[in-house]
Amino acid sequence: MVFTGTFEHTIDSKNRLAIPSEIRSQVQREVGIGEGDPICLVVTIGIGRSLSLYTEAGFEQRARELKGLAADRQKLNAFRRVIFSLSQRQELDRQGRLLLPAEMLRRTGLGGQVVLIGVDDHLEVRDRDEWRREVDAVLMDSDDLF
Repeated sequence: MVFTGTFEHTIDSKNRLAIPSEIRSQVQREVGIGEGDPICLVVTIGIGRSLSLYTEAGFEQRARELKGLAADRQKLNAFRRVIFSLSQRQELDRQGRLLLPAEMLRRTGLGGQVVLIGVDDHLEVRDRDEWRREVDAVLMDSDDLF
């Protein structure tokens, strides 16, 4: 599954994030669940001050990739321990909202105005203003890639 797009949203006072209907439909189609069946995503800490959202199959693939990394074993084991202990499987509610764990929001500093972005095999939740600055910086420094 390939996720694309940028969606501006707000994390509400109950730590919920609305997942756009097009993303929900994509997950339903590709995972093979019916309309009205529960959609589950795995929420984990992402790069920098972000959260990563995976389908269950996508998260299992990420786990396999981590096992196969050619990295310092001690560092990799410590990283895996932290990532898997902080990760949580969350079911979207009937309104298509995802509960973001308070501890993860505290660790990332996320709250209020955010963007949900498609990043190939997963989605990321990022601070809206920080994301805009990052997009501007990357585009200004990528002339040789276009």
